[in-house]
Amino acid sequence: MRLQDTMGMAWGSLVRNKGRAVLTMLGIVIGIASVILMMSVGQAAERYILSQVASFGSDLIFIENGPGDGTQGSGPPTTAVKQTLTMKDYKKLKLQSWIRSVDADVMSSLLVEYGGLSRTRGISGATENGLSIYDAQIDRGNFFTSDDVDGRARYAVIGSSIAEEFFGQEDPLGKSIKVDKRPYHVIGVLKPAGTRFFTNLDKQIYVPVTTLMQDLNLEHLQYMAVRIGNTPPDEAKERVRILLREQHNLDNPSGDLAKDDFFVAGQEDAQQRAGIIGNILGILLVSIAGISLIVGGVGIMNIMFVSVTERTREIGLRKAVGAKPRDILGQFLAEAIVLCFFGGLIGVAFGVGFSWLGIKALQSFQAGWSYALPTSGIFLGLGVSTAIGLIFGYYPAKKASDLNPIQALQYE
Repeated sequence: MRLQDTMGMAWGSLVRNKGRAVLTMLGIVIGIASVILMMSVGQAAERYILSQVASFGSDLIFIENGPGDGTQGSGPPTTAVKQTLTMKDYKKLKLQSWIRSVDADVMSSLLVEYGGLSRTRGISGATENGLSIYDAQIDRGNFFTSDDVDGRARYAVIGSSIAEEFFGQEDPLGKSIKVDKRPYHVIGVLKPAGTRFFTNLDKQIYVPVTTLMQDLNLEHLQYMAVRIGNTPPDEAKERVRILLREQHNLDNPSGDLAKDDFFVAGQEDAQQRAGIIGNILGILLVSIAGISLIVGGVGIMNIMFVSVTERTREIGLRKAVGAKPRDILGQFLAEAIVLCFFGGLIGVAFGVGFSWLGIKALQSFQAGWSYALPTSGIFLGLGVSTAIGLIFGYYPAKKASDLNPIQALQYE
């Protein structure tokens, strides 16, 4: 039997059983749509992470608590590792002529109150160099000075969104807000800056790091950020390591990073880790979505078995008039493949649409996300759906082709 005749018969059979065909395709549609959606979100997340890492600049390095090889200390600052960084480390780095600027940081989410309004907002303890590190600018007022940091002044500089949220049309300068029930005097408002380093600067309140450490009863910093100027990044990181080893009295003449109690990373390190995270996330998401495809394939196999049973007399009649086993096998395989292929097409359309809507939803919560159309996912989805039709449709088709024509004609 010619291929076009086989495909024509398969299509005619599916058209005659539209309801069953739609229900059978449903599992494949959901599976393929899930794969496209997951791959799209995974690629968008990787793009977002890399864009945030790129905003660091090649002349910026971070120093965090934790082992120097990054086995625990890499990623966002955390208190889950041994805390070792102090203001003494910051002051030592500040004295280095090859360092353009250095900032010491502590972050927390605390209750902010003003005029009867209470909200939990991000509080960033920083030094007078915070603006140069974050590449932010003052819109009104001033940023705090080194004397304010040394004197643990209760000054606050607020982001543009915080100013609008708590003060509206009122001028925030000179007003007093409460942070964790403690008063802070607003001395400045930042210009809109958007998201940097995974943090929305417009929704942050900046206070002297020493003041925040005192309020939270902290002895250690969460991290330090260093602008290295014209010094090559690798050389700068090694200089920082040598200096901090002396500061922390570490006996590490071989320079084994695992023996350090701090972690130094630059843009390249962050990009490498971001790529690894993106790959792991993509594999994880696609694996989860792949389960739907397997379920859909099993559903197709079951429906094909039902179809073979219902059409036993038809199969017997075709064999009686000369149809060969390979013709029967081809017909039922063609039905399964056509079913899965069209299910794949519909799944791709739904996946592209849902992924676009998903990215739009993420953009409403966090700026910086961009839509990523996974072209490879589209071809993969269509190829996998066709393969599922071939794999899961073969056994029912083989069972149909092996039927004895006499027994098939006598089937009730």
